[in-house]
Amino acid sequence: MFRNLTVPVLVCVGFAACTHTEVEKPAASQEQITESQAAAAIGNPLLANKGDINAVNVSVQTEEELKNIDNGSEEDLVWTDPDHPDADIPGLNEIFENKKLGLGWQIDMGRGIQLARKYERPLIVWFHDSLVSPRSNAVGKEYLDTKEFDSWCRDRVVRVRLDSGAALDETKADKARYRADSINALQRRYGLTKKPSIAIITPSGKISARIDGFDGFLNAFARDLQNGVKKAEEDYAEYKRGLVERGYREWRSARGDQKVFGKLMRFDQKKQTVYLKESGGRVTCTKLRHFSAEDIDYLLSTVKKDKKKSEEEPSDDEQI
Repeated sequence: MFRNLTVPVLVCVGFAACTHTEVEKPAASQEQITESQAAAAIGNPLLANKGDINAVNVSVQTEEELKNIDNGSEEDLVWTDPDHPDADIPGLNEIFENKKLGLGWQIDMGRGIQLARKYERPLIVWFHDSLVSPRSNAVGKEYLDTKEFDSWCRDRVVRVRLDSGAALDETKADKARYRADSINALQRRYGLTKKPSIAIITPSGKISARIDGFDGFLNAFARDLQNGVKKAEEDYAEYKRGLVERGYREWRSARGDQKVFGKLMRFDQKKQTVYLKESGGRVTCTKLRHFSAEDIDYLLSTVKKDKKKSEEEPSDDEQI
């Protein structure tokens, strides 16, 4: 049977849960990338084939703390408000507009990871140096910053440009998101050494392809990048097949216009509330009536089977 949780104040609306609005920090206090933060955000690339991107190292001392792991604990929940489906959500219009425009080049690694997981798209990370790398500037002008490339990326990938030269350029330093040494450290962690270089990463955290440098042959560079994205899509599809074996499935809204790939964590029958864990680790909470009829039938039959199995299992007193 599913455990009941105390329900906090609901925020956000719709079938698919929305993310918390982020507040930009002043440039002087903006968070810098460190190797440990990068590993926590995207997973250890050296262990990409050996572990789960959702795995987190934790320290517990009591059984209660252990039970709170991976069970939809309150602090990890992203809520929906089914009673106000037309309400405005701060920051949500920006997300939808970014999706409509193909997302464009992000400059925040954390934001890029968030979008890649949210939309289940490969993440292209461009390690750039606008100050001292003519080859990186050239590949940007001739390919990465063109309308043709933007069109190819539309509704397919998430892009992040990490410009180590921006922080050192007096005309751009006030808008730089990260320090040059932080970007270079992350680049080395991904096994890349030159500018420009490209890392192509699946939403699950696996590095599917690397392009280390640009030798001036634009067609070859473009082919390698596009093949890398295709490889990332294939790798993520294989990753999702493994999740299906662990209980994940695709859930759809009643109107059929939204979907989420997740695992049923629990169902609160009293409140008619469904808790799902998405492949990126986020736990969402949605009212039962906002799911498709097929999903409702699946959920209710699953709950019925679990209840029957629980009733058939002998109690501790009956066991020998």
